[in-house]
Amino acid sequence: MAAQFETSLSIALEELDKKGWATFLLDMENKFHSIALNDDMIPFSDELLNTLWSLQDAKKRDAYAPLDVMFAIRFAKLEFWTIRFLRQSEQGKSYLNPLTASASELKDAGVLQSSSAYPSEDIIKRWVRDNLQ
Repeated sequence: MAAQFETSLSIALEELDKKGWATFLLDMENKFHSIALNDDMIPFSDELLNTLWSLQDAKKRDAYAPLDVMFAIRFAKLEFWTIRFLRQSEQGKSYLNPLTASASELKDAGVLQSSSAYPSEDIIKRWVRDNLQ
């Protein structure tokens, strides 16, 4: 499954001329792929590919479409941002930021579901615009 996702991601990013996004997106998929899903949740890899292919449709219609901004907006709305990674320590509970935490840190954390994004959508959008070139 991982090889199939990598192939599909590579094709989508090549079509968008955004191959530089591959490392970040593969890292994010690695962080989220082992999470047990609710029955109504779509796998992160599927949500991500759907988002990328919708950008390809926009690019076909408008060669000047601001793909970086459009991706930041759509990426921040993915359902997986409602997952909370909880770490318990002697100092108390803390939530890990999946944008900056490593896959191993997230793997060892407890998982909860929320109704809103964490980090918040505006933080995700800003992070994506600042870090994906």
